[in-house]
Amino acid sequence: MSREPEPPAGAPRDEGLQPERTALAWQRTVLGVVVGSLVLAAAGLRVGSVVTVCAAVAVAVLALVPAVLSPPTGGLPGDGMLHSWSFLVRVASLVVVLALVGSVWSFGRALGAA
Repeated sequence: MSREPEPPAGAPRDEGLQPERTALAWQRTVLGVVVGSLVLAAAGLRVGSVVTVCAAVAVAVLALVPAVLSPPTGGLPGDGMLHSWSFLVRVASLVVVLALVGSVWSFGRALGAA
């Protein structure tokens, strides 16, 4: 079996398109959070739940505004790595908040209907 030779210790690493793919994946995640929030807000509007609508719109804004103002760098070495980590934490926490808001709303509807 032939193995590719190891690069020299001081040679820069060729990242290829990995940073761009990572940045695009984060953009899709933010878009998913925004769309999920807007669907939850629409459902809240249909049943007249002002708290659900406000919470869902807040999650959408909190996800969209930082992504537009400072998009992820794709995990580039140096300064961008810390920025990408904070973006990861922010988006992951918004996914969890959206899940909690949706769960509380659906359980409230289920208990209210029973």
